Amino acid sequence: MKTLYIKDLQKGQVFDSETFAIFDKKQSEDKNGNPYYDLVIGDKTGRIPAKIWSTALPKVDRKAITAGKVVKLSGKVDEYRGAPQLVIYSLESVDESSLEEFIESSEFDADEMYAELLEEVEKAEDEEIKAVLLEILNDTEIKRKLKYWPASTFIHHGFRSGFLQHILEMIAISKGLERFYPNVDYSILLAGIILHDLGKLDEIDATNISLPYSKKGNLLGHVYLGTELFNSYAKAKMDEDKLIHIKHLILSHHGKYEYGSPVNPATTEALMLSYIDETSAKPRSAYTIQSQMEDDEDFSKRIWYLENVKIWNYKKGPIINLNNGVHDDNDEEDSEDDQKSLV
Repeated sequence: MKTLYIKDLQKGQVFDSETFAIFDKKQSEDKNGNPYYDLVIGDKTGRIPAKIWSTALPKVDRKAITAGKVVKLSGKVDEYRGAPQLVIYSLESVDESSLEEFIESSEFDADEMYAELLEEVEKAEDEEIKAVLLEILNDTEIKRKLKYWPASTFIHHGFRSGFLQHILEMIAISKGLERFYPNVDYSILLAGIILHDLGKLDEIDATNISLPYSKKGNLLGHVYLGTELFNSYAKAKMDEDKLIHIKHLILSHHGKYEYGSPVNPATTEALMLSYIDETSAKPRSAYTIQSQMEDDEDFSKRIWYLENVKIWNYKKGPIINLNNGVHDDNDEEDSEDDQKSLV
């Protein structure tokens, strides 16, 4: 049974035979040519960087050092550049079936969120769009995944059922605009909100704790995958202009070419979708980062995906969904990979 969690770790603390999941690993050599490992380990309360120096390797099962595995660790909580880091003394594989201890989850019930989403679709005024959305959401495989998939690998809503929570947040934000934009097609906008990231169900392999990208995800990306998925359901069942408009929302939702959109938003609904997406994603990132900060910590490290700002720990709130995206300011390779799931 797991007894020690990431949120409980304190500087200088020594621990023995505690279970954690490996989320990332890199093997390197020091200036003398000695091998060592950089890891990211974690559980449902957060993630933390860890080092295995060459002197510890005789007590380490190297075959167990694999992203997505649960392992048993002994080590010490150290500090590097002002941030906590584990130094691992020993590592061994374990047979761990209670993966809920290692996977961060939404504080909201997945079944209740899914039922709420279906209720929102039932309210759509456009019958063609409603019919297609309901057919998609009632697909057995899509329903299974959408209930539990994250919205990204770590940047925002990167926790179990995070994708579904992200969609509901966006719907709630869109409702605040109806009073001031009465002529917007909110059925089109609702479709864009639900479909804009649906390709991530094939892009991210959420059956693996470390959330790797699938072959399709690496080669095609979620924008293309989502557009193709929608087209396969709607091409013979929807007015052509509606079909094109909703495809445009999916294709343009990143907002700019440099952010991964093959086209820029060219309708009011498309612009709304892009900014609503950011309005859900970026505050969630900041909220998560602030939730992880210690009470005496005034500012976070610079966060590259929030325009490189340091988050101010103003009126620290309760710790909820510790979805810690560990990032070294000098690690450009990490930032390039994770930018695929930025929004």
